[in-house]
Amino acid sequence: GGALDINTPDKANANYFAAMAFPLRDDHPDYPALLLGNYILGGGSLSSRLADRVRQKEGLSYGVASGLQASSLDERCVFYMYAICNPENMPKVKTALREELERILKEGVTEEELETAKKGYLQSMRVGLSDDSNLVQTLQTNLSAGRTMQYYADLESQVERLTPAQVVEALRKHVDPKQLYVVAAGD
Repeated sequence: GGALDINTPDKANANYFAAMAFPLRDDHPDYPALLLGNYILGGGSLSSRLADRVRQKEGLSYGVASGLQASSLDERCVFYMYAICNPENMPKVKTALREELERILKEGVTEEELETAKKGYLQSMRVGLSDDSNLVQTLQTNLSAGRTMQYYADLESQVERLTPAQVVEALRKHVDPKQLYVVAAGD
């Protein structure tokens, strides 16, 4: 973990980016729970805790989200959060993102949040597989990883069976706010 503030004089926007890496592949048993935890926090874009608070409620950011990227080949997973804001809002943006991450780790997720996230995530997964360019990329990944489309059928089943307890347990196990490296660039 760590932090870096970069002064970018006379720029109208400021950027926040926080990330950490940990050893986990996309076939790890915790991966489906991490996907849904991230989706609830900020991966669901405008339908997420980060967007609800930072963009809709507090009006601090033009765009805010979180992401999770796990390799199919190597034990390397990256969790990240980002926001684009007015430079004057950066201190509040930093606080809000940190608080929302800490809140999901402390309080977990509700059954309603999880059911909504399951529907949204599975729908986006199916839409992604219906797009030719995404499908080609998926097939290429499968070839490299030595797996078939059964992986996605299994992932879908695992996502459908998740409980709120499994989601928060996976998040607490792998995502540590103290390990985030936070970079803020703005005037």
